[in-house]
Amino acid sequence: MLDKIKVILLDDHPLVMEGLKNRINEEEDLLVIGAFTDPREIMHEVEKLEPSVIVMDISMPHMDGFEVAKRCKERFGISLKIIMLSGYTYEEFYQKAYDVGVHAYLSKQATYPEIINAIRQSVLGYIMISEKMRTGIRQDQLTATEREVLELIAQEMNNQEIANRLAMSKRTVEYHIASITGKFGVKTRIGAVVKGYELGLLLSSKA
Repeated sequence: MLDKIKVILLDDHPLVMEGLKNRINEEEDLLVIGAFTDPREIMHEVEKLEPSVIVMDISMPHMDGFEVAKRCKERFGISLKIIMLSGYTYEEFYQKAYDVGVHAYLSKQATYPEIINAIRQSVLGYIMISEKMRTGIRQDQLTATEREVLELIAQEMNNQEIANRLAMSKRTVEYHIASITGKFGVKTRIGAVVKGYELGLLLSSKA
């Protein structure tokens, strides 16, 4: 039997959180191992409980979701997936969330199946970009490392070759590729390369 995906919830509305907790725990492959209302507790709890995913509200007292996500990413890196729930749909909020490194930014009106799907997809390494973000991709939305990875993909290097070239682990390369394809709204490496040429991130070689 496969290990369950361990989830922590962070929301200052206990009733909302309890409903989400109960629904998630109905899934055979998911388990909520902690539910908290105070973001100041979360760093210690993540270190102690070692969850795979945090599902958090963005608007909380003492510390907002962006700051919590930033601190978690700085401390725990890509091993911890973050899903944000927010009542705000401003483009700058989406952008800020993905710049921090979250795997999904969902409306608080999202259904339970949508949230559960985001949890599973994040563990697989996928970054769920909203349709609004996909239609407004800019060159500067890729990090410097992502642009390097994209260029090496275009040179037909495999993941291990890219890892060797950039002195990083193969898993880290896979994370960057997932981020690139998510931002571009494509599903494959080839699709990312095509999009890279369309956006002018890659230059066609001339004989």
